Amino acid sequence: MMNKEKFLESLSLDKKIIDREIQSYFNPKNKLEEAMVYATDGGKRIRAFLYLETKKMFSQNISELDYKLAMSIEFIHAYSLVHDDLPAMDDDDYRRGQESVHKKFGEDIGILTGDALLNEAALILFDIGIKDSSYLKASSYILERASRFGMIEGQVMDLRRESTYDLSYLLEVYKKKTSDLFKAACLAAALTSNQTEYTYRKIEVFAENLGLAFQIQDDLLEDTYKDELNILNVMEKQDAIKLLDEVNNKARNSIRDFKNNEVLSYLIDYLSSRSY
Repeated sequence: MMNKEKFLESLSLDKKIIDREIQSYFNPKNKLEEAMVYATDGGKRIRAFLYLETKKMFSQNISELDYKLAMSIEFIHAYSLVHDDLPAMDDDDYRRGQESVHKKFGEDIGILTGDALLNEAALILFDIGIKDSSYLKASSYILERASRFGMIEGQVMDLRRESTYDLSYLLEVYKKKTSDLFKAACLAAALTSNQTEYTYRKIEVFAENLGLAFQIQDDLLEDTYKDELNILNVMEKQDAIKLLDEVNNKARNSIRDFKNNEVLSYLIDYLSSRSY
């Protein structure tokens, strides 16, 4: 039976593994590589955790290639944050309690750091596919979800939104900006485990709703949001909490029939009860 202690132990263990992978990957020799290390430092590694724990739900065979793939997803996530913080986008000076990359290293290096991290992720995914062709579909899916068909489209929708927007528009942005990288992690694990089409559909439903819940909880924790995309601009807080419960139930029901689903099921409540 999964409890908080066991869950946090799993989260911590996966984080340590991915942290170690990232630390051993880089050997900074110049300003750009130093910025790449800085950009990938910190965070809970939720997306890598999603890949590894979804893979464990389907298979007992976790290899070094799986850790590399999980790391590549973290590189994509890090690149998106670096670019999100740029003056042309959200113009944020701080990220995770320290200076954002463009504030510490300059806007020019900030842009190139994001570019380099995305390219590095692609190089890792290609290398994995060369070593084991059974990872090719997963690698392709990850890059698709991060592309103009997924995460980037969501960023465009966010940046070009009208001054007023409705709930359906907001949720579509969140599906693209947040859920699509959650999908990348979860479905990649199902693909590398050679699951059925039925399972792929269920996992996509899980990841999409988990991503929506993650973003809704982020919105609920915001103190200032009038000039931002935030669910509290389109509905009252109690209604948003009710919607969060509904989204969580969809995520929970989608993996109910899978064996060894305890960690992912617990993650649903963990992400929606966090205070930061």
